[in-house]
This record gives sequence, C-alpha cells and structure tokens, in this order.
Amino acid sequence: MYYHDKRLQYPVTVDKPDPRFARMLQQAIGGVEGEIRVCMQYFFQAWGNRAPTTKYRDMLLHTATEEIGHIEMLATAVALNLEKAPASLQPTASSAR
Repeated sequence: MYYHDKRLQYPVTVDKPDPRFARMLQQAIGGVEGEIRVCMQYFFQAWGNRAPTTKYRDMLLHTATEEIGHIEMLATAVALNLEKAPASLQPTASSAR
C-alpha cells in the first residue's frame, strides 16, 4: 500500500523554462539507466524474494518506493521546464539528441 502526500521530498524549482533540459530529464526518468528501470528492478527483486524473513523483502520494497519519489521529482522538473516555454525553443528541443 502506498500513501501519497502531495509534497515532494525536495522542492523543485525552475528559474527559466528549458525544453532541451526537459528532454534530458526525461532520459533520467525512462532511459536505459532511468529511475523507472531501477524502480522496477527493486520491485521484482522484492517480489521474488523467498527468504524466510521479510527483512530483505521489506528493504527492497522501501527502496523501490523511494525510487517512485525520484520519478515524481524528475517528472515535476520536466513539466516545469516545459511550462510557459517560448515556442521559439521548441525546434531546438526536438532536435536535441
């Protein structure tokens, strides 16, 4: 079971919207080494743990849950970097690789 608090673990602020940076942050969320992959790895390790005690399973589940918080902070940063960004920056963001 999860509890959502609506407050981020750490505040996310953006001084100036930057769509190119938002694109890079998206890689940190769902890229090859992204937070979602790491989160799922911890969940699968926890669910597959068949040890007689739940100590390690609980540790893995807590770690996976913390990763969800990282995803939420990164997703908020992406949204803030796209919010009110001038249309003139859109072509540079889409061509960044």
